Amino acid sequence: MTAVPVKTTDSAKAKYTRDMVDNKKDPSCGMPLTAGIEDTAHYNGKVYGFCSDECKQIFLKNPVALAKTAEMK
Repeated sequence: MTAVPVKTTDSAKAKYTRDMVDNKKDPSCGMPLTAGIEDTAHYNGKVYGFCSDECKQIFLKNPVALAKTAEMK
């Protein structure tokens, strides 16, 4: 299996809105992104939003599995 590169962004430099991401809920913890997006990661042609850096780091450890469970728009 070939690993797909994951691009990340720095939450200290940008503010994110729900319109900027492809998921409805944080794929790591399930929190609705209506509560706020702290950071994003680009994976497999999609932009994933996360409620915290901790959730983003969890996703980056296993993006294949978590991307499959993400609730997308």
